[in-house]
Amino acid sequence: MNRNRKISGDSFDFSSLPLYWKMLITGFVIILGTGYLAAALNAALAVGVSAEAIADHYGDKSLSREEQAMMEERGFVEEEFSLDDEEDMPDAGMDHDMAGMGMDHDMPMAGPVDDSLPPQILVQLAHIHLLGFSLILLAIGALFCLTRLGSGAKTVLVALLFLSFLGDIAGLNLTRFVASEFAWLTMIAGTLIGVCLAIMILRILWEVWIPPRAHG
Repeated sequence: MNRNRKISGDSFDFSSLPLYWKMLITGFVIILGTGYLAAALNAALAVGVSAEAIADHYGDKSLSREEQAMMEERGFVEEEFSLDDEEDMPDAGMDHDMAGMGMDHDMPMAGPVDDSLPPQILVQLAHIHLLGFSLILLAIGALFCLTRLGSGAKTVLVALLFLSFLGDIAGLNLTRFVASEFAWLTMIAGTLIGVCLAIMILRILWEVWIPPRAHG
């Protein structure tokens, strides 16, 4: 008689695995965790850790129609500045020397330019990250689903990790094409990814190396 055997935490025990399996799983989850920490550090150094920094990096900084017309007509956009601030500038003492050399200090200063990330870069970013996210979700999620935690807790954490991966990339695109306020979505999603991975990794390591207590 054929019997269908469910694969779940109730019929699987990490602590009963041979040592080589324990070492493999331990090495995998530790490398995955440190890899995500390195990715988070890279993002913090390259972009910043605040919603404002994310919005500034990924937001739409296109010139307005008036600024575009001024750029076409004059080749620059005038910036507002105060003469009171000249004393605080480190190179303020050079102004008179520049004037003596015939350089006109009253020339309008170049203003903002459109350095918004092009759509192709965002597509490339999403392509690379989503493929990596899918493999992380499958690998760590599968191991986590084999733990002895209740099905409700496992369902919530796996779903939260899945939605956080999507929210991370969606937030970047919404920040670029809709409104800079969506930078908060990426910030929250990135934080939740770290929290979910930490909980999953710690739970897996606990069950790999700590045998369950025998019921007396």
